[in-house]
Amino acid sequence: MNYVLIGNSVAAVNAVAGIREYDREGNVTIVSAENYPAYGRPLISYWLEGRVRDEEMPYRPASFYDRYNARVLLGRRAIKVDPQAMEVYLDDGTSLPYDRLLIATGGWPFVPPINGLTPDNYFTFINYDDARRLEAAAQPGREAVILGAGPTGLKAMESLVRRGVHVTLVELADRIWAPALDAEAAALVAGFLEAKGINIYLNDTLTSVAQGDNDRLSLSLQSGRRLAADILVVAIGVRPNVELLQDLPGVTLNRGVVVGPDLNVGLPGVYAAGDVVAGNPPLLPHAALQGKIAGRNMAGARETYRPPAPYNALGFLGLHLISLGNSAATGASYEILKEVDPAASIYRKLVLQDNRLVGGLLINKIDRAGLYRYLIDEGIEVTPFKEQLLQPDFGLLSLPETLWQQQLSK
Repeated sequence: MNYVLIGNSVAAVNAVAGIREYDREGNVTIVSAENYPAYGRPLISYWLEGRVRDEEMPYRPASFYDRYNARVLLGRRAIKVDPQAMEVYLDDGTSLPYDRLLIATGGWPFVPPINGLTPDNYFTFINYDDARRLEAAAQPGREAVILGAGPTGLKAMESLVRRGVHVTLVELADRIWAPALDAEAAALVAGFLEAKGINIYLNDTLTSVAQGDNDRLSLSLQSGRRLAADILVVAIGVRPNVELLQDLPGVTLNRGVVVGPDLNVGLPGVYAAGDVVAGNPPLLPHAALQGKIAGRNMAGARETYRPPAPYNALGFLGLHLISLGNSAATGASYEILKEVDPAASIYRKLVLQDNRLVGGLLINKIDRAGLYRYLIDEGIEVTPFKEQLLQPDFGLLSLPETLWQQQLSK
């Protein structure tokens, strides 16, 4: 059996492990457009800060590929998939036959058409090479503008600030990280950042870029503001990289590839996992789980992927934030429980629907996040202990005895 995996990130590495649970003998080949062994993409911001060294970047030990008997083709790009011939064609003119194929190509940074914007005058912040390129420009005393105030923009901001760069955030939405933060929480985070010297412009975006004096950039915003910058980072989102699947009969694309419950893309023997999948949040735990299940199914299992509730942990400049499930929910069908201490930048919110926890947002007081996540994932009725959910002494033993004993026995 020939297994070919296109991509070498979290989804692909976990797919290799999933394959080997069922097939110890098949040939496994990984095609990686990057020149590095699989690494933890969230670590690129820490690498840029100097808190993580090159040798600490790998997602798995150097022995991983040998241990799982997987061949890795680094620096090779897949350019075409032929489902009839069951072959993958590479950019060096070679091809790979497959019996089972995994598309784990992740996503591309979305860069909108902006007047004057060229590949030479902006940075993205998605991969290791992005961080390396940005390192050379991120000198103390320089000024940077980051377009986008979601997780990617916020982590780029932290890295640059810690390198002594003055940062301005420009965000089209009316608040920072709008999908996860409600207005009150976003205002708290914005106040924290502004106190650190970061400029924030909301309800605004970049309309044009021009070369200014002393090789600096002159940036025009929709509001009429003009900013001067040495560094421009575009961090407004990621689009699934579905290039290999374009125009293939049987494949449905809808902001990513649509997969069945077994993660098959609609072609015999072809599966997908990670950010390339339609509707999949760009979160490491989701990619890892999808990869593991796709790998198992490629090797003969018949598992169904059931997506867990979104979970995201983010920290920057001393502020720590965890979002769970539907953390920014609004509307009459939801019940909201809150604990807020603006002076300490503490914000704790739990979202309930039909007396079940469906979301949570924890800022700077993030204990019990694992327990809240358990309640969300299991859909547990919280009425018997609802009043205790935000109390300081809430814990596993606050749950009905049958539940906490079940957890302790795991």
